[in-house]
Amino acid sequence: MSSTYSLNSEVSPSMPVIDSETQTPIEIKFENVGVHYYSIPRWLGGQVFKALQNVDLNVEDKSLAIVGRSGAGKSTLIELLFGLKSPTVGGISLFGHSLPIRNSKVQATVCRLIQLVPQEPHTSLNPYYTVRQILAEPLSNLDVSGNHESIIEETLSDVGLPASLLSLKPNHLSTGQAQRVAIARALVVRPAVLVADEPTSSLDPVNRQRLLDLLNSLKKKRDMRLILVTHDLGAAQALCEEILVLDHGQMVEHGPTPQVMSEPDHPATQMLIESQPLSKSTC
Repeated sequence: MSSTYSLNSEVSPSMPVIDSETQTPIEIKFENVGVHYYSIPRWLGGQVFKALQNVDLNVEDKSLAIVGRSGAGKSTLIELLFGLKSPTVGGISLFGHSLPIRNSKVQATVCRLIQLVPQEPHTSLNPYYTVRQILAEPLSNLDVSGNHESIIEETLSDVGLPASLLSLKPNHLSTGQAQRVAIARALVVRPAVLVADEPTSSLDPVNRQRLLDLLNSLKKKRDMRLILVTHDLGAAQALCEEILVLDHGQMVEHGPTPQVMSEPDHPATQMLIESQPLSKSTC
């Protein structure tokens, strides 16, 4: 979640207290979640379109790849996860708190625990801010303690960028640099879970492999879990212990990465595997 992330809901006094300064157990749950739309109002005879249906998912201690073709429901799932859309049926909880969340203190803590790297890094960066301001914004908005300048420089170094970029604005960054700044913006608050939306989609093979190596290194160094949302099964194989396959809004396959890759059950999974070159696993 970026600093603009919105979670809206009441928190019951019985709900667990979470502390982003300590090791918080990772728990992300989707329970029978569905998202339904009507092309025209129902009372005019509109037909229901099910963008997602019957999604049951529990993310705990393993990195997860959510894969599928365009239109499979991946973007809808991200919108649900970050409170940008509400399910028509079912419920979602993050770290023991049901979405939406209205308690501002809990909201800020949850925002620190799970962060998003958007698909289009350049358009997600404030064009009027320098890199330093971009990285400082979530630290300030989420009330992160410590020396912010040191945190910014350390995070920028972790993504392989020099401190000399801190004074630049996004229009002076290459696509690769902008993507790493977007990753740094998510990492600067030290999340427990990083959600990366189609991170390899616009990269050539060389830069794609560099990004996979970077994400794998960051995952290990920062002891965080990755939720990779992608159509790139090779990236999923390289970075994640589990794979969930979406097709036409439904979960059609979910299991350990080696098993899904070697013994795919569903035609959608088989088609994805056959259509793409795969990466050597670095898990």
